[in-house]
Amino acid sequence: MNKRVIIRKLQRLALEQRGAELVEFSLCALMLMGLIVGVLGFGVAVYTYHFVSYAANQGLRFATVRGYTWSQSETESCSTSAPPNFTMVYDCTASATDVQNYVQSLATGGISASGLTVNSAIWPGTNASGTTTGCTTNANSQECLVKVKVSYTFKFFATEKLPTWTMSSTAEGTVLQ
Repeated sequence: MNKRVIIRKLQRLALEQRGAELVEFSLCALMLMGLIVGVLGFGVAVYTYHFVSYAANQGLRFATVRGYTWSQSETESCSTSAPPNFTMVYDCTASATDVQNYVQSLATGGISASGLTVNSAIWPGTNASGTTTGCTTNANSQECLVKVKVSYTFKFFATEKLPTWTMSSTAEGTVLQ
């Protein structure tokens, strides 16, 4: 075959437009699907971040309301059990383990209860002014400071290959009763 004929055939083939739409669509669809998956993954991360903040606030509420004495006549310990079998009596005095079990029992919607870490030293033993007056013998007594820190390690799409993100939130308050 002649060189000119081969070059002309290659030029005609290069200028051919058939099938170009299919290639363009596949490239655009691939980018669009990647964008959608990324937005969904970011949405789940934001949901998890808000849940960690919510869990810290709920743990603080649980600890402050069930401080040294839930009611003046009740001194029964909460004696909670770990999730998924979380049980608790209504009128009770909370301990650090009870707060941890309560926070872990809140985990729903794809958040692993075992992945939630709750700071166990929640009663620092000081009052709101920073002194230890009245808080040394019973660190969870009335007017003592309560600090609940909740942490969760978030994995994008539950894969080991993608980096993880440790989310944490801290809530502070004083024991009400």
